[in-house]
Amino acid sequence: MKKTLSYILSFLMLITAVFCVPFTSQAATYKPDRKIYAESYMLINLDDDSYPVVAEKNPDERLYPASLTKIVTAMVVINNVKDFNATTKMSQSAFDATLGTGAQVAGIKVGEEITIDKLLYLTMVHSACDACQVLAEYVSGSSQAFVAEMNKWVQSLGCKDTNFVNPDGLHNDNHYTTARDMSIITLEALKNPNFVKYATATSVDYDGMTLHHTNLMLSPGYVTYYYEYAQGIKTGSTDEAEYCVITKASKDGYNYLAIVLKSPQQKIKGQSYLTKCSFVDAKSLFEWAFDSLKYTTLISKGEVISEIAVENGKDADSVQLVAKDDTNVIVPAGLDKSAVIYDVVEKPESISAPVSKGDYVCSANVIYADEVIATVDLVAAKDIELSTFLKMINAIKSFFSLTIVKIICVVAVIALVIYVYVLYSNLKKKKKNEAKKQARRERYDDGPDDLPPPRRRR
Repeated sequence: MKKTLSYILSFLMLITAVFCVPFTSQAATYKPDRKIYAESYMLINLDDDSYPVVAEKNPDERLYPASLTKIVTAMVVINNVKDFNATTKMSQSAFDATLGTGAQVAGIKVGEEITIDKLLYLTMVHSACDACQVLAEYVSGSSQAFVAEMNKWVQSLGCKDTNFVNPDGLHNDNHYTTARDMSIITLEALKNPNFVKYATATSVDYDGMTLHHTNLMLSPGYVTYYYEYAQGIKTGSTDEAEYCVITKASKDGYNYLAIVLKSPQQKIKGQSYLTKCSFVDAKSLFEWAFDSLKYTTLISKGEVISEIAVENGKDADSVQLVAKDDTNVIVPAGLDKSAVIYDVVEKPESISAPVSKGDYVCSANVIYADEVIATVDLVAAKDIELSTFLKMINAIKSFFSLTIVKIICVVAVIALVIYVYVLYSNLKKKKKNEAKKQARRERYDDGPDDLPPPRRRR
């Protein structure tokens, strides 16, 4: 019996543990207090391993990436080439792939020998489409085979709204992506030091020329676009894609990644000239984030958030639930902590002793301005020993609270009542019969003494 009850209790504790797994942290998104021209954008905080999105617009809208495609081109090459100092040659087919398209090229000549290293710099810094074609043939033998590798790689990252048909980003109606997918791709690429080297270089020397990065935010000469904290990564533009940029910025210990898709070229702020708004958008997003958002410790480790009942606890029938760790969240500067509320998630009705200090119980969502901005794990605040006596009593109660046990008990009681009734009836009948027999005996014993003797038969 003890063994069976022990198994039952263990099973119940297991079920509780399974259904109390912590939720994944979420971050609130905020609306920048300045105009953003792009059709789609995302601003991602790089200082948290969960990469929270702090601002976004239409992140899942399928749009044309133009030369942002070259981020994937570079990564497929980096993942498949061991020696970046190896050389290859520009083939006629690679040369012809961009001929007459109006694509930006480095001017690599047919038969020219060039290193993979130089081709990667030309791809990421100068956005050279001819360099992409040479790399594609070197890695996969043909542009088509290379594109298959590109799509295979992005699909392995979980990108569901991206498809490539070429390695350079020239327009094709079936060549598309989303800001969210590009964020996944870029965050993965930034984990690779070789990619970072090529993507953040400000210039590359080739054929007697110094070619500067196409991200004009890096160039002080472009006053409207220049942003001293910006770094790389890739730009893109076609008539259909308009202007796109993916870039990062670091300031005062904060790091952000901006993805901007389909931003127009137009006159802004009363200017007489056309402005490539992708750079203005990225700059605005960075300035807003650095000026308006700060990391704040909303919850300190050990802070009491809730309480929960404890079954079979010795000298305690409940335990406080406290924050497992400090919860640091990127929020608007000057946030009023009194406006933050906690919503305990999947909290069980009770837990069973013994309980150890620090045992995970459930989690709580941290809510600000009607949005979940973080999730904190809740743990037991102290040790609570098991009361064997209470465990036995509660086990007995639990056993007799089972429906089948109740039915059996009712049937047993009914059977007992019937048995007692039958037994009582039989005893009563037996007693009555005994009384009748006793009465006959008494009549016989009290009969007259002068009765004539019986006659003899002859």
